[in-house]
Amino acid sequence: CDKILQELDLELSAHNKNSELYSLNSDVGMMLGVDEHLLTTLGTAEKLRSLTGGAYDYTLGALTELWNVNGGGPVPSADDIQDALSHSGEDKFTIDGTTVKKSDSKAKIDLGGIGKGMTTQIILDYLATTDVQYAVVSLGGNIGVYGSKPEYGTYKIGVRDPDDESGIIGYMYITSGFISVSGDYERFFEVDGKRYHHILDPETGRPADSGVRSVAVHSSNGAAADALSTALFVLGVDKSMELYEKGGLDFEAVFVTTDGKIVTTPGITDDNFMLTSDKYELRK
Repeated sequence: CDKILQELDLELSAHNKNSELYSLNSDVGMMLGVDEHLLTTLGTAEKLRSLTGGAYDYTLGALTELWNVNGGGPVPSADDIQDALSHSGEDKFTIDGTTVKKSDSKAKIDLGGIGKGMTTQIILDYLATTDVQYAVVSLGGNIGVYGSKPEYGTYKIGVRDPDDESGIIGYMYITSGFISVSGDYERFFEVDGKRYHHILDPETGRPADSGVRSVAVHSSNGAAADALSTALFVLGVDKSMELYEKGGLDFEAVFVTTDGKIVTTPGITDDNFMLTSDKYELRK
């Protein structure tokens, strides 16, 4: 598993200077012979961008770099935000076989919203070829479960309280699949008492302000769970429910809202989610 992680880091990391993605994000117009995992991830990312109406967008690399949330900012100007947005969009990258073409040399890919989910899925696929009977794989807010757990068969996954690093609002119970969580508490910086988090809205170019503090997504696909947790955070509860009802995407979700509510999709029931915190009100 560790070897797989190292190999994928050399393909999917935007920060590793030796990675394929880092090279693709440099000032080039085309990359030949792109590795299979990177191609698969990019193809999946494009499908999820389309299915979420752009709420998840892997082409926001220039914008992510501009905000520099991990480095503490600063808050960019409106003009700089618009300029960064002009270098994003579905038309900036084209996949042709094992070749990736860029129509804008300043366009950059950010796989932060799908890379760990895809990696978790690849590791579980590997475990299926071994004698390992059951396992939990956890990669920075992305969890995948493999095999049947002895005696109970159900995995109990805690959902963190956005206001308390060690607090749990409740537990999701799953027998298979992946859970991904996105929250405004994960990476952020503050200026004059205002929090600027890392989940950027592709429409505004600013940290998403959708009335959501965090969202936990359960899906049978690791990459989808990861990308959807980002997309649903950006969309907010109402638009996320519209996406759910529309179909085409297999997921269930638990939202923590800014007004202290817990909202769940219809498939979340007392059998697969238990609220343990009295700070929040559960609203179906």
